Amino acid sequence: MLNSISFIFLFLPIVVTLYYLVYNLNIRHKDLILNSILIIFSLLFFAWLNVNAIFNLIFIVLWNYLIGISALKWKKIIHFGIAGNILLFIYLKIVPSFITFLNEITSSNFKIEQILLPLGFSFIIFHCISYLMDIYNGKVKANKNILEITLYITFFPKLIQGPIVKYYEIENELKSRQVDFTMLLDGIERFIIGLGKKVLIADVLAITVNDIFANTYGVMDVGTAWLGSILFTLQIYLDFSGYSDMAIGLGKIFGFRFPENFNLPYSSTSISEFWRRWHISLGTWFREYLYFPLGGSKTGNVYLNLFIVFLITGIWHGSTSIFILWGLTHGFCVISEKFLIKKGWFEKIPKILRWFYTMFVVNIGWIVFKVNNFDMFKTYLKNMLGIDQNLDQLSYSWNFFLSTRIVILCIASIIGMIFLNNPKIINQFMKWNQKSCLFNILKYIVLLLIFITAISGIISNTYNPFIYFQF
Repeated sequence: MLNSISFIFLFLPIVVTLYYLVYNLNIRHKDLILNSILIIFSLLFFAWLNVNAIFNLIFIVLWNYLIGISALKWKKIIHFGIAGNILLFIYLKIVPSFITFLNEITSSNFKIEQILLPLGFSFIIFHCISYLMDIYNGKVKANKNILEITLYITFFPKLIQGPIVKYYEIENELKSRQVDFTMLLDGIERFIIGLGKKVLIADVLAITVNDIFANTYGVMDVGTAWLGSILFTLQIYLDFSGYSDMAIGLGKIFGFRFPENFNLPYSSTSISEFWRRWHISLGTWFREYLYFPLGGSKTGNVYLNLFIVFLITGIWHGSTSIFILWGLTHGFCVISEKFLIKKGWFEKIPKILRWFYTMFVVNIGWIVFKVNNFDMFKTYLKNMLGIDQNLDQLSYSWNFFLSTRIVILCIASIIGMIFLNNPKIINQFMKWNQKSCLFNILKYIVLLLIFITAISGIISNTYNPFIYFQF
């Protein structure tokens, strides 16, 4: 939705204009009014897809607000509140997937009443659980201001795909925010960069990726299968990090500083490192609210704790067997790495080999996010390995899909990921940004071109939702 024409040219200009008009007025209760504006537009944003889901969202907000203020007198009620969030997540998100899976393997026709979920339901529940756990652990005090809690849970930029923002990270900003022209400009720049990643690269790669994966059950040569998986590996990163850029940019526009969500994940030389760099807010959430409470690496069986974390990670993405397998595979790699590191063997492996191993596991794992079922996943793996292929019936080989445009986009993506995210290069850009008028002129020309081209792409193509919308 952040990449739709109606959002960019209707919804966003209205809410930003109204917000800044009120912000610049010298009136009483200004912060309360500003929060109310953001809440109203956040609810409108969620109602955009399905207005009936708003009632479920309001119920979640009231539940966690009441549990929070009740904890001021009876702290142990937090356990009841967290259990309620978890049960709600299981019933609304996991049970329907399990019923579908059960019907597939047993040829049954079990049914469950479908309840409409608000966009980003999984992210909403994670925000609520972290708020209650922070109260229980004494990191924050329960907030009696229902508007601030409502804004924390419903603020539209961050709840569709993250980043997952912990309550204590923006507690002060929920009460009062400072916004200036520089912050507004930074937010707009970040939003445009994310929009460009999504529309100009990820969505273009998606065309070829979709064509390749649509032929999974047909005749496919090894090169085409690998090309499809590699292009999807690039697509999912640019799609997801593009959304995070847009969300962080929107946060800045309204005076919020959200944490970064990606840090060169494809430069990782282990799966453990990958999870410190990919979807950082989700990784830190699991570490802080699941791994550490289980005992972390200090108490209990550290390998069992890691197994549980990655089992839940797989279930969070999807409660079907294929996502559970994906989560457990990553968990097995992390556990194995930890064992090898403890023995002093892992570091002895050449760095380039560790990188190839990491990218191999990540690349194969992403196929799960593109196929519909385990059978399709196995078939695609067979295509990658050249098993049970009849190339006499082959219509298109890999070089048919590797067009000049795809090559250019891949090169641009790799340059952007490796060089433009390099700390030294970023520091140099920051110096030029502060001192060089010519650099700023060129920067704004490039950003304007990216924006115009992206808008043209949105208008000329059908709407492409973000990959992580399904979670």
